[in-house]
Amino acid sequence: MLDYTDPVLREALADLKPLLTEGTSEYQLIKQLQQPPWLLFEGVELSDPLAMFRCHFVLFNALYSLSDEWRQQGLGELDIHTLNIKLKPATTFDAALTGHDGLKAYYLNWDNFTDTSGADVEALLDGFWQRMAGRELSDSEVVRAKITLELNSEGEVTVAELKKQYRKLLQQHHPDKGGSTAKTQDISQAYRVLSRHLS
Repeated sequence: MLDYTDPVLREALADLKPLLTEGTSEYQLIKQLQQPPWLLFEGVELSDPLAMFRCHFVLFNALYSLSDEWRQQGLGELDIHTLNIKLKPATTFDAALTGHDGLKAYYLNWDNFTDTSGADVEALLDGFWQRMAGRELSDSEVVRAKITLELNSEGEVTVAELKKQYRKLLQQHHPDKGGSTAKTQDISQAYRVLSRHLS
């Protein structure tokens, strides 16, 4: 099995230990790693699902490896989630009890990196949105989505209005037009929420 571990990435994460102690999202961590002096993940088009998956996989592989090392050295261990990656005090209980064993095994196996195709990533994303569709939306989710899409949070919105506003904001904030990937992802997520709400 090939190993794609990037030694620069591991050094960068060690240097960013204060940030990890505070806690950070995967997105913010990637943004930090793209800055000097590391310049990692440069040119990665995060709007491309396969490129995003590979970037995510490489980062999580390094985080899980580093977490094991830090735990053995008594420096702490990483609690690893996409929305919050945080260095916590090392525990003495068995790794199998942490609830991350299956994910850890997945990210530490480079075959999962090389064997995953663009179609596989699309299927994973489709499965995720289908699971999301199975649960009820809260009122606060709908209001947040309307605010993100700059719609009246109190009033009703038609499907036509929603589509028009979505396209308008996507044009304004698209990374190719100087916008941010995070903002376009927020806009797309809000559109999904309101599309479900209206269906």
